[in-house]
Amino acid sequence: MATCNECKTEFDVDEAREAVNAEYAGDIDYDEEMEGEVCGDCSISRFDSDINLGRAIQMMNGDEDYDEDHVEKYL
Repeated sequence: MATCNECKTEFDVDEAREAVNAEYAGDIDYDEEMEGEVCGDCSISRFDSDINLGRAIQMMNGDEDYDEDHVEKYL
């Protein structure tokens, strides 16, 4: 068992990998991004945050339809 660097709980790396795979349909590689150091729940939370930040930046740059509420929440 590994210990999550964020929430400090013990977790199974295979289960974390499977959770991330299920959530993002294989679009995000848990092993490349987390290297077995973060549990599935914390990984998904971090990925969601990063995705929302990226979308807010794209909205500010005019690359995606602007949503003021989204930008204020995530930027």
